[in-house]
Parts: sequence; C-alpha cells; structure tokens
Amino acid sequence: MLIPPDISRIQLKPVKVTFLEMHEKPEKISLKEETKFSLLANPISVETYRPLYYGVGEKHFWLDRMVMEDEKLSGLINADNIDIIAMYMNNEVAGYAEFKKEEKFTEIVYFGLMPAFIGKGLGKYFLDWAIQQAWSYNPEWIQLDTCELDHPHALSNYKKRGFKEVRTEIQQRKVII
Repeated sequence: MLIPPDISRIQLKPVKVTFLEMHEKPEKISLKEETKFSLLANPISVETYRPLYYGVGEKHFWLDRMVMEDEKLSGLINADNIDIIAMYMNNEVAGYAEFKKEEKFTEIVYFGLMPAFIGKGLGKYFLDWAIQQAWSYNPEWIQLDTCELDHPHALSNYKKRGFKEVRTEIQQRKVII
C-alpha cells in the first residue's frame, strides 16, 4: 500500500537543475529477454500512477505529483501527448518512463527504476531503451532535465548516452525535512 508523504514536513529548497538535449539518434539497442514493456492504457488512474511515480522517486524527493490534487494529476497523465510505459522484469514492475510528445521534440519527463531493481545493471539498459522510445515518436530532438536530488550518477549517465547540457538554473523544489 502506498503511504503518501507527510505534507507537514515538506519544505522548499533551492536546487540546481540541469537541462539536456540530444539532437542525433543513437544506434539501436538489443532488448533483454527478461524485460517487457507495456504502455499503460488511457485513462490511467491516479491510484495506478502514483505507486510508479513515488516508487521510483521517493528517495529523490519526487513529491509534486504525490501532493497534487487528483483531478489535476489525472489531467496531466492522461493528456493526448503523454505516454507512460512500465518496464517489467520477470512479471514484476521494475521501473517506468513518461514521455511528453511535442511538435518538435519529445521530453523524457520521468524515468527510473524501482528500488529493488537498482544495482542490477538495468539502469543503463533502461535509459538506452527510453532514449530509443523517445526517438520513435520522430522528433527533431529529445530532451530531459535532472537535478542534484536525483541519483548521483544521473547526469553523468545522460551525458555518456549522448545528451548535451544546454543550461542550468536554480529552482525551488519540495523536500521532506
């Protein structure tokens, strides 16, 4: 059962956010036999979505969508230009990726593994898969952002995969004290 964060303990903290883009599609990757990917059927309920979002992001203070009103969240995740895809390993949810398809670009909005699947060599593979998926929408470029609250290797992994840093800024992010 999902236990939502204690909103009385949430504060804003200035955090460095790095914005990245990729303008050339990398070579295709091979799939691992034990992994499967499933586009979540629209409409996606907030009860289905939040365990994915918070399961991946709890340690990294992904709080915005946990404290967002259900109606607003439902509108975001069920927008026509959003695809949410779960990765399964041996029939267990291992992670998820969320894509926002715009006219010229595709954004990897959220991406990550469930804690039980971290440290098993799946992160790089899943990121390669997510990059291929983002390019499958035929954009001119793909983009994402990361911040210093994300996994310590997130930024370096994105750069190793071919993303280029386009800017940084300080944003106020919710954290639990």
